[in-house]
Amino acid sequence: MKTFWKCNVCGDVHYGNAGPDVCPTCQAKNAYQEIDKKEAKKVMAF
Repeated sequence: MKTFWKCNVCGDVHYGNAGPDVCPTCQAKNAYQEIDKKEAKKVMAF
């Protein structure tokens, strides 16, 4: 099931079945944690 994932280092948000092994923004390894839709909207708001 797809959900939102956020990098603990830079805050990059990813939507998918799992967070990336390496963050495409800051290159941190295994830094993603699952977040809910409400948190994802908050992080992605400008």
